[in-house]
Amino acid sequence: MKRKISTHSDLLYYTIFYIVVLLVVFLLIKLYVHIPLHKNIPVSPYVRANGTQLTLNGQPFQFTGINAFNIGGESGINAGCGATEDNLDALFSQLRPNSVVRMWAFQGSITTNVRTKQIDWVALDRVVATAKKDRIKLDLVLGDQSGTCDDGHWKDQSWYAGGYTHVFNDYGNGLTPLPYLDYVTLIVSRYKNSSTIAMWEPMNEPQAADCHDAQGSACYSQLTCNEPTARVALRTFFDTVGGTIKSIDPNHLVGSGVIGSGQCGAQYEDYQYLHESSGIDVASYHDYGSDNQPMPGNQFNGLQKRLNQMKLINKPLIVGEVGIQAAENNSSCTSFASRAVELKAKMDAQFKAGIAGIMPWALSDQDSPTCNYDIGPSDPLLRLLHNYPVSMQNATSSSTGPAR
Repeated sequence: MKRKISTHSDLLYYTIFYIVVLLVVFLLIKLYVHIPLHKNIPVSPYVRANGTQLTLNGQPFQFTGINAFNIGGESGINAGCGATEDNLDALFSQLRPNSVVRMWAFQGSITTNVRTKQIDWVALDRVVATAKKDRIKLDLVLGDQSGTCDDGHWKDQSWYAGGYTHVFNDYGNGLTPLPYLDYVTLIVSRYKNSSTIAMWEPMNEPQAADCHDAQGSACYSQLTCNEPTARVALRTFFDTVGGTIKSIDPNHLVGSGVIGSGQCGAQYEDYQYLHESSGIDVASYHDYGSDNQPMPGNQFNGLQKRLNQMKLINKPLIVGEVGIQAAENNSSCTSFASRAVELKAKMDAQFKAGIAGIMPWALSDQDSPTCNYDIGPSDPLLRLLHNYPVSMQNATSSSTGPAR
């Protein structure tokens, strides 16, 4: 027989009991799905890391964005990398507010004047100012593994172990007058107060493999890897360079930019060892060659493995590049519509698994008739990225520093 609630004290007891139970269940759910209480997130116009999440303006920030590596090129000022983009407003208008655009900010193609061979910020200032006006965030990449559009120099184990303090000009064009570390110090100092910047990425797709009988991008087919020493070299690089960035600029995050699928110095468990560096805030994974595989890779170097590793060290992970080749009216290539379906399947699976953001490769100002990774104005991928339901905050970008 049930006990009859016959007194006010009994009623109060059961009311308090059920309230406590509900509160405990609520807190357990919060902990289980890794959603922090919003009151614990600092309100800041800068993108921050809070455990495995990113935040913006005191709220979770799980973003969509895009790669637009070439937008810093400006004819007559710098060497550029790829086609120049004169109408940045038109490009940015295709994206929703606070989308993250990943771009090259290399010394050798963007910030050195082709006539004077001296550092010149005009072109990059233009991009930052336009992005601020159009409420776009920027992921600035400061160097390239193979030296493409920069110094032309393959970054081997010795470079990561300290070679970045020397000048390299393998192209012989005089457009990299500064040692890499000196350049990093200059660019970070210039934009450290701009909330238009989402994060710094010291190197595009770093790996500490040695190259034999080749130069630059030709090295990819001529590599050897000593993983035990490569892991130390890469870790030392991020400890030093990431630490230098953070000592100059406490406002912005530092991303690793690694491919993540088992490259030299970040294979298997070494990926976690690398990302334990205090100079890295955000982990990276690049997704290519797995068009019909929403969660790419295997149990040793796949995306799920990387997400599991980052949960152990409590850092967010972004898919910094994802590429699917497509073309219209080409029977040998995926159509634009089919590519959008394939990318949505990836986004559904990867956001559910815990990624903090995704940036497909690559934005273009025109639709390409050939089979490639370009994403032009009529591509349905742009609508997908614009409308995908993630927690992007619609606050206006601002800068507390000079109007750059």
